[in-house]
Amino acid sequence: MTLVIGVVVVVMILLAAAEGIGDGQGDSRIPTVGPLVNLPPPESLPTLGYALPEIEPTSSWVEYGQLIGTTLEPGVEYSIYPAVRTRESFGLGGQVSTFQYIDKMKFAGMTWIKFQVHEGDVDAIDKLQRAKASGFRVLLGIVGDPARATDSEYHDRYAAYVAEIAASGADAIEIWNEPNLDRDWPTGQVSPQIYIQLLSKSYDAIKAANPETIVISAALASTSLAKSVRSEKYWTETDYSSAFVAGGGLRYADCVGAHYNVGTAPPDASDPNAIWDASFVHFPRLLDYYKALTNSTRPLCFTEVGYLTAEGLAPLEQVAPNFAWASGNTLQEQADWLAQAVTIARADPQVELLIVWNVDFQNQEKDPHAGYAIIRSGGACPACDTLHRAMSTTEP
Repeated sequence: MTLVIGVVVVVMILLAAAEGIGDGQGDSRIPTVGPLVNLPPPESLPTLGYALPEIEPTSSWVEYGQLIGTTLEPGVEYSIYPAVRTRESFGLGGQVSTFQYIDKMKFAGMTWIKFQVHEGDVDAIDKLQRAKASGFRVLLGIVGDPARATDSEYHDRYAAYVAEIAASGADAIEIWNEPNLDRDWPTGQVSPQIYIQLLSKSYDAIKAANPETIVISAALASTSLAKSVRSEKYWTETDYSSAFVAGGGLRYADCVGAHYNVGTAPPDASDPNAIWDASFVHFPRLLDYYKALTNSTRPLCFTEVGYLTAEGLAPLEQVAPNFAWASGNTLQEQADWLAQAVTIARADPQVELLIVWNVDFQNQEKDPHAGYAIIRSGGACPACDTLHRAMSTTEP
């Protein structure tokens, strides 16, 4: 249970029972036993970048259930953490817009392909089948209608669609995309609890259709802010993710989704003084944060890892001034840093998947997709060579 008094956080993982949540019929995802776990001392939390869930102290799990919108039975102890799920293996992949560079992806050591589609897209299954026929495992990131994201009837429709995709053989499905921003969620209604309602319906529908499909919670957008913000337009990643975990969201995900696409330094660089979302400019800080937040009960799936460089393209200051922070990044740095990130992730038993953002996108406007692409002019791919070397070494 998470209890907050001011900035004091105490996380208690008590003896838990496998029955009594929701409809009272039981939930096998709640562990039958869990140890007492303490987060770092309160004075160190801001330095570590932890957001503090706004949950008042409660005297029972019943009251806690009322706070998070879940029915919890009296006399039963629960846990916000599910039973531990370890990664199956480490997988490397890339998000694509076409099937043009399959051979280069395989040379780079990629065994996964990611497509992002929208709920109701009729060509999603065709993409899935073509990718599997080419020998890849397939992740589909499925975004719904932002205007209906809080509509429970739409949740049913979305869940039915992702179940259809699972039944068609999807190896993994990411439920939505960056729901902490009003780009993909209604303005004024950003809510981890409503997202958990959507996620739980989707999880159950997917597992009923294909128990082998990995369900990934939506990766969040980092705001790079060094403070807590829960506004009408966005929540910081730390605010949203901590509320998601405190609300029991981990019970409905096999893997926790994450994005890392704001790097301007090698992925082993860090800054212990950076706080909140500002710390997530550093890849090690993002890794450490999610491992601590989830109590290492779920592996991490990086559904986007990318380094932006405008080398060989129109300057970012001209076409995408909001991304001018990456103006100093070079194409060789992109190649080197991606390989280093893969080496770090591959060696970390908490990381199950790393998807390179992106392989072959060409748009270089206010959202400079082409600047993240590893395939450049004339089909050159410096990152394919560095990734090949990284994936060819003996796995740690």
